[in-house]
Amino acid sequence: MQLWLYRLLLTLLFPLILYSGWKRCRKAQSKSQQNSDEVPIPHCFASRLGRNPTYFQKGGIWIHAVSVGETRSIFPLLKQLHLRYPQLPITLTSGSTQGAQQALRFSPVAIQHQMIPYDTRSAVNRFLNQIQPKLVIMIETEIWPNLYQACSERKIPLILANARIKQQSFKAYQKWGGQLVKRALNQTHLIASQFQADTDHLLALGADPKRIKQLGNLKFDIEIPANLTQNAQAWRMDNGLEDRFIWVAASTHADEEVLMVKAHEKLLHHCANALLILAPRHSDRFQEVAELLEQKTDLLSAIRSQQMPVTANTQVYLADTIGELMHWFACSDVAFIGGSLVPFGGHNILEPAALAKPILSGPYHMNLQALYDTFKQTDSITITQNTDELAETLIKLSQSNELQQQQGQKAYQCFQQQTGALSKLLSEIDQLSLTDPNHL
Repeated sequence: MQLWLYRLLLTLLFPLILYSGWKRCRKAQSKSQQNSDEVPIPHCFASRLGRNPTYFQKGGIWIHAVSVGETRSIFPLLKQLHLRYPQLPITLTSGSTQGAQQALRFSPVAIQHQMIPYDTRSAVNRFLNQIQPKLVIMIETEIWPNLYQACSERKIPLILANARIKQQSFKAYQKWGGQLVKRALNQTHLIASQFQADTDHLLALGADPKRIKQLGNLKFDIEIPANLTQNAQAWRMDNGLEDRFIWVAASTHADEEVLMVKAHEKLLHHCANALLILAPRHSDRFQEVAELLEQKTDLLSAIRSQQMPVTANTQVYLADTIGELMHWFACSDVAFIGGSLVPFGGHNILEPAALAKPILSGPYHMNLQALYDTFKQTDSITITQNTDELAETLIKLSQSNELQQQQGQKAYQCFQQQTGALSKLLSEIDQLSLTDPNHL
C-alpha cells in the first residue's frame, strides 16, 4: 500500500472512526461521574482531532503508549527521563481510555497528557505544532504513517521503543502494509526491538538493519515498591490469611472468570481454605463479574470496592479496583495470567516473575509469544490447556511449599536474566543531546 492510498482509505473511513472515538470518550466520561476511582480525561474527543485547548509546554519529549500494559511498562522510563532532563516537559498520549486512566492516576512524574490524535495529517500537525517535541517515542507496535511522515519532515527524531511485531500483526503488515510500513519504519531514528523474533519480523517488513537494535523488553525493568512485600504481609495478617493458600487470577477476560471459578471449586475439594483473588482486566466488566459471583450461591465471595472484609469463610475475593495488581501478586502464593484460557492472546507475566511467584497460563499467549517462549525454554512457566489441568496444577502447588518456591525461583531467575533494556534505551536517547540548544 502507498501513502496516498492509506490517506484515501482513512478519509473514507473517518466518519466511522469519529463515531467510535466519540462513543468511547462519552463512556469514559460517564464512568468517571459514576465511579470515584475513575478520573475525567480532559478534552478526550477534541484531542483526537488535535484540538485540545489546554496549554502545553513546548520543546520536550512526547511518549505514546496505547493501553494499560504499555502505559505501566514505561513508568520507570518516565522517572529516568525526568531525572535526566528535568527541564524538558514530558507529554504522554494514550490510545485507549483505560491507558489514559493509568497515566492520569499513576504516572510517577508530572506529565502533560491527552489522547493521541487520529493519524490524519491535520490532527497530527496540530498536535505537533502545539507541543513541538524534541523527541518522539512510540511504544511497542504503534506505526502511524502520517505521524511518522510528519516527524520525518520536521526532522524530529522518532524512536520505536520496546518494538514487537506479533505473528498476527506481521502477517497483516505483509499482506496490506507493503511499502507503507517499510517507509514508516525507515523514517525512525531507532527501532529498539525486544526479542530476536521481533527483529526478524522488522527486517522482513523492510526495516533498515542499521536502524534496529535489539535492546530487550522494557517490562523486565520493573521497579518494585519498597513497602510492597510488607504491605502484602500486613494484608494477609490483618485478614487472618497467613496459613491459607491464595492464588490470583489476573487480567481475566469475558467467559474466563467462569473457568477460574470452576478451577477454584475443584481446588476447594483438596484445599478447603484456598482463596481466589479475581482481578478482571477491564474495569467496565467489574459489575458483570460481581453479578457472576452473586449467582454462585455455593461460594462465599467478598468485593474489594465495597470494602467487604475477608473472613475465614471467604472463598473468592473480587479485586475490582485499578492500580493494585502488583499488591495482589505480592499477596498471593501463585499467579494465573488471564487472557490465556480464552483465545485473547495473553498478558504480561513479568510482574509475578519479579516477585518470584509461580506463574500459570492457558494455551493462548500468541500476543506475547516471544516473551512466553523465553520462560517456556527454562521451564519457568506452567501452561495449562484447560480448567481441569489448571485445577490439577493448583492442587499440586497448594500441597507443596517447596514446589511453590522452586517454580517461583525459576520465574525470578528467568526474569533477572532479561533485565537491562531501560539503561540501554536511555543510553541511545542520551546520544541525541536533547539539552543542546542547537538540537533542532
